[in-house]
Amino acid sequence: MNRRSQKQLTDTQPQHVPGAIIPDAIYRLDEVKARMGWRDAAFRAAVRAGLKTHRSGKRLYVLGSDLIAFVTRAKGGDR
Repeated sequence: MNRRSQKQLTDTQPQHVPGAIIPDAIYRLDEVKARMGWRDAAFRAAVRAGLKTHRSGKRLYVLGSDLIAFVTRAKGGDR
């Protein structure tokens, strides 16, 4: 791939801060895992622990506000 092709690819991709979660946004499963640094098992554990998900057809989504609430809720005290 030449430099022009690489620049075109980066220009078309959304400009998000890695790991930033916006409360009013909706995220696909792969986006949540990438931003949180989770693998499949960690995501499944989060869902079992109460992370709310939303399904549309075969796709799974998480609201930014639900993810923030899950991560910030107190569970057995602060660490």
